[in-house]
Amino acid sequence: AGGALAVAGATTGAGAAGAAAGAGGAAAVVERILAALDEPLNIADDELRIRASIGLADGWADADATELTRRADVAMYQAKAAKSGWARFAPEMDAPAADQARLAAGLRDGLGRGDFRLLYQPIVTLPSRRIDGVEALVRWHDPERGVIPPDRFIPVAERSGLIVPLGRWILREACRQAAAWRNAYGTAAPSRVCVNVSPRQLDEPDFVDDVVAALTDSGLPAEYLVVEVTETAVFNGGLAVSSLVALRALGVRVALDDFGTGQSSLGLLLTCPVDILKVDKSFVDGVTEPGDRAVIVEFLAQVARGLSLDTVAEGVESVGQAEKLQELGYRKAQGYLFSRPVPGDELAESFRPRRAVASLR
Repeated sequence: AGGALAVAGATTGAGAAGAAAGAGGAAAVVERILAALDEPLNIADDELRIRASIGLADGWADADATELTRRADVAMYQAKAAKSGWARFAPEMDAPAADQARLAAGLRDGLGRGDFRLLYQPIVTLPSRRIDGVEALVRWHDPERGVIPPDRFIPVAERSGLIVPLGRWILREACRQAAAWRNAYGTAAPSRVCVNVSPRQLDEPDFVDDVVAALTDSGLPAEYLVVEVTETAVFNGGLAVSSLVALRALGVRVALDDFGTGQSSLGLLLTCPVDILKVDKSFVDGVTEPGDRAVIVEFLAQVARGLSLDTVAEGVESVGQAEKLQELGYRKAQGYLFSRPVPGDELAESFRPRRAVASLR
């Protein structure tokens, strides 16, 4: 009918088609694509599923091919955020898209300026509350926007691909700080530093090389580093799991973060190389009350013991929670009860001599 159609799909990039059979025909094509992708792929003995988000934009004289492709890209991110499979571009989608574009540009500039810093939240032993390790958490202070919370900029970094250079910086800075503590305080320093690794980083062919470079340049022994990954990041196996296997061979430890919230938690313990389970705060919140959450928290502790895995309870905020977790067999915990995330120099005050972290609250 003389129209034009653009389609964008994550994460395969964008494609454009010329003549389209109207809006209904375009939607039907998209539905067929999603149905085809929903069929599992059998590779060797593994069954893999592909998840896709598709954006659709159709227009007439008001848009050329470049603009149509941009609109389809905007719609794709809308579909991804809504977990709806696909979405058709509408003008009102442009406002948040423009804001995200500005945020991505600010991220890029901020990496160049050095606007990012790391805070460290202690992981303590129970009941002594002595620091066993720390989790490195990135913060962004933009000179114009002020402090931008991670839940705003991390998703933008993921979508734009900037999570790769940002994650590389986080890894190097965390290793540098951990090595500096070790050199200054010896056995009083934390015995491990935990670094969150995004799914996008795990899919990078050079990820293992990045980790090796961070360890080598800082002088930090591999056994002092823990990489934290989510269940979603390793759900489909592939390069992500291969990278973790390679890191464990070097001595790096692997933690499954937010454990219990993914789609196949227990199955992952059989397929993913893992040393530590970090039990999600959503379960810890209900641990002192009778009910399903307390049962799950106890069950996860039993599973971890049976598999010789360490456990860390996340998001501990009350003495009652800490006492109940200890009763259920948890020996390590993390949360605002013990300390908020703090700068490295502030945390180091607790290393002289090594003591409990109650003063950091």
